[in-house]
Amino acid sequence: MTTYNGSRYLRPQIDSIILQLDAEDELVISDDRSNDKTLELLREYASGQVRIVQTPGNLGPIRNFEYALAQARGSVIVLSDQDDVWLEGRLTRVRDHFSGNTMPYDLLVLDSNIVDGDLKPTLGSLFELLSAGPGLIKNILRNTYVGCHMAFRRQLLDIAMPFPRAIPMHDVWLGLVSESLGPVTFEPGATMLFRRSGENYTQSRYSMIQRLTWRIGLMTSLVQLRLSARFRERSDHATTGKAT
Repeated sequence: MTTYNGSRYLRPQIDSIILQLDAEDELVISDDRSNDKTLELLREYASGQVRIVQTPGNLGPIRNFEYALAQARGSVIVLSDQDDVWLEGRLTRVRDHFSGNTMPYDLLVLDSNIVDGDLKPTLGSLFELLSAGPGLIKNILRNTYVGCHMAFRRQLLDIAMPFPRAIPMHDVWLGLVSESLGPVTFEPGATMLFRRSGENYTQSRYSMIQRLTWRIGLMTSLVQLRLSARFRERSDHATTGKAT
């Protein structure tokens, strides 16, 4: 999880996650130098299972997620925003998916119900709203990889990190890299309340010029990655169907 000035909605989200953690799980929360009461609240939860870290400076959402991912120690990583609420059984769905195969570059995307700041339903299923699903061109043109809906094996980070400077967000990059390496599963059935309150850490309205610039940056970054030695080496592992 990453946080930035999120104290208003943070407690329900953390509580909904902690209730689902097994003994071997950890919750890593990276705060991007908040100036409200976020860090004070986070410190209430700090324990051997809940690790609170701070970025070395105000990095913004992409670099904050990169920093958080670098701290994670688990074999499967589940992304989280600071203001949603996980529904009962979400982590069980994640565990069932990854225990059922050994593919090293397997990405799972779970659906959510969209709600307002008071958790009242607004737009229904995120998958239905976005016509979400895999496809390189599809997601370059209109991204349907939304980070807090995603889970993957940590091997993906060996390929996808460090994040290129030209990408618009970490989630679309992780999704497109996953598609280049292994299976991507969009699994229907809401496992989360996806809060869109107008106070979210990231926003979604940008100019056409900015969107075009990001698309070019994504395509260029993908080409550069696919030509890299680390991509070719890991691609060989992926074709064996075994985790390393």
